[in-house]
Amino acid sequence: MYSVGILSGQGKWPEVLAEMLKTSGSNVSGWINPREASPLDTQQLIDFSDLIWIPEKISAGMDEAVQVIRRSRHLSLGFPVVEFIEEAQGMVKLAHEARVQVQIGHRDWYNPVVRSSLMHIFHPQSIRFTDHLTEFPQAESHHQVFNIIVADLDLALGLAGSTVRRVRPHVSRLLDGTTIQIDIRVEMHNGTVISLVIRKFARESERKVEVIQPSGILNIDLLQGISTLEEYKDGDIGFPVAGKKLWPPEGEAQAAVPLEIHADEDAARQCLSFIHALERGRHSLSSLEGGFKALEIARQIETALGHL
Repeated sequence: MYSVGILSGQGKWPEVLAEMLKTSGSNVSGWINPREASPLDTQQLIDFSDLIWIPEKISAGMDEAVQVIRRSRHLSLGFPVVEFIEEAQGMVKLAHEARVQVQIGHRDWYNPVVRSSLMHIFHPQSIRFTDHLTEFPQAESHHQVFNIIVADLDLALGLAGSTVRRVRPHVSRLLDGTTIQIDIRVEMHNGTVISLVIRKFARESERKVEVIQPSGILNIDLLQGISTLEEYKDGDIGFPVAGKKLWPPEGEAQAAVPLEIHADEDAARQCLSFIHALERGRHSLSSLEGGFKALEIARQIETALGHL
């Protein structure tokens, strides 16, 4: 059982989280808007809580998050590492020194189509991400592509379960210099190869993951909310002996992409998942350390390729 303190500029979050915690045994210890409350009140809420949830970014310097870590409290952030790039490294070091866990927001890790597939992934040899992006404002292009690279790498590195040996990026450009596709190959020390293919200006959006492993091939369609597994047995050559749908379960409607109206519940569900991990003595699926590793590699790729 954990008491969760909320630091936020919006008063909707206590009700949203309390609803999610109803059957968990945990509770909301309080809510404070750090922009309006006194430093003492903010400190007291942190000290009276086991875990602090910051659902949206409050300050440019991540002051509230740093304060939580310094006071040795676990921290759940509802937004990804790309929103606090400059502060990430320092926060990783602080969390290690304080011996606390910090969770970051990462929708893919908590997508049911991914969660239902995790138990079927063993010793992956190839992890391939395919992202097809439809046209978007040119001013946002670099930022959007960079965020996708970080999100893909975070998930892929977690699935691979090893450290990076070599990164080999490549960019394809049109005659006018416009980037149309980015290919990234990441070789891991355990032999796993991660491939990211990001195509810009596609006619239709696509976001898929293919995992090849000795026991078969697992396919995840993140946009359609469907995952399937083609299984092999010893002695079989070329064709799978069995194929099955992992998500959605038989008899249930296809899992659609979460709509914005469900974003609040999705954020609270990630916080609840963090609580469950802490109760079991496990690490968060979307840890700050994992996000920072993905961020480091993405910045290397950005430097190597220049304009994304």
